[in-house]
Amino acid sequence: MMRHLGRTWRRRQKRSCTEAKPHDDQCSELRKWMVHRSSKSLLAETFSLVPFDFAETGRGLKTKRKIEPGTMIVSIPQCLLVSPLDVLTSEMGCLIKRWRPTFTGHQILSLFLLIELKKGRNSAWHPFIQSLPACYTLPHYFSHGELDFLTSHIRERADKEIARAHQAFKDVHKFCQHHWPSGVDWASWEKFLWAWCTISSRAVYLKTEASAEGWLDLSHTDENNQALCPYLDLINHTSTAQMRAGLNTKTACYEIVTEDSFQAHDQVFISYGPHDNTTLFLFYGFTLPTNVYNSVFFSIEDLTELLEVFHVDSWARRKEVLCQYNLLRRLACSTEGISWNLQAALSVLAMDLTQLQECWRILNKEEIHPALEANVLIMARHLIGTALRMTKQFLADRERRAQMDGPTTHTQLALSLVRDDIGILTSALHAVS
Repeated sequence: MMRHLGRTWRRRQKRSCTEAKPHDDQCSELRKWMVHRSSKSLLAETFSLVPFDFAETGRGLKTKRKIEPGTMIVSIPQCLLVSPLDVLTSEMGCLIKRWRPTFTGHQILSLFLLIELKKGRNSAWHPFIQSLPACYTLPHYFSHGELDFLTSHIRERADKEIARAHQAFKDVHKFCQHHWPSGVDWASWEKFLWAWCTISSRAVYLKTEASAEGWLDLSHTDENNQALCPYLDLINHTSTAQMRAGLNTKTACYEIVTEDSFQAHDQVFISYGPHDNTTLFLFYGFTLPTNVYNSVFFSIEDLTELLEVFHVDSWARRKEVLCQYNLLRRLACSTEGISWNLQAALSVLAMDLTQLQECWRILNKEEIHPALEANVLIMARHLIGTALRMTKQFLADRERRAQMDGPTTHTQLALSLVRDDIGILTSALHAVS
């Protein structure tokens, strides 16, 4: 049976091959290697998708045949996947089991890539390693000046991811210093960062086997349930793709079934999950021109700025209610308006103290208060309008700086996120007006 699995992928817009450039078949060695390690018959479905350089998305996979909904488009034998358990049963795994460092699956897979990279052509995984990009456009690769092109809420999340990678490297470097001195020479920050970002942007979700859990840092389960899956990173993503992905325990293959239709020679897309552009940028290094999951988030600090404007008193009591009902999460707006949590939080601010005692009944529409609802919309318009003005000012300032210093791929990517926010805020302001 197929177990549900997620996947990290690059998402791009759909293009036909008539608008693309011929691919130089640089993945031919990878395909030969995959056949050698498994069998051609097991890869027949997968290899009906062929690499191609598309004009707008770059490298992707096109189909040689028409695809109907319900068709299995990918089937990768499990022997081609690399999970933390596979690494733990290798030479590297012996050291980990002996000294028991508190590594996550993400760190272990990063170490695997570093070891195989050092082996060069002597690595059994050399064709796969060669098929990977040399660098990425994740925020980890941004300079300090380029990070300044991110808005504050995205910069905060980017800084956390960069710090997480640095801490992971320190743990690995310390382990090598004490137990594997030769590893210090080739496990540099630059190479570790490449390996770390490869796992972030290309690993599939795969539940960690129970036999491996005893050797992993279980406080980071999201970093443990991962596996490398050759060839799958060639498939690009769109936010509207419908598909199912999982490990078929009967065939021992990682399979993807699409619920979309494609004509022969179309580029094939799948879904990486319901990610907005900020998440795609942080973990995969790209954004989508159109993403149905995009939102702009507000903080508790944004709410407190409304207190003086609208003469809201008893903040301590109101904050207690917000926390009690878990209303400080997902304070967001989209092109369709404000989220339920943001509407509820603004309602708590707009209520009088008598209404506050019955707030949950009011929030669930058991009681209707037209005046309260009108005040909530006024607050929402102020909140969104203020954010829109500030974001436009931020964009104008950063565009001037980019023009003076010269635009880079990183700054252009960052500015695309700012423009996303402006588009969302503009539509949201219209929705609450």
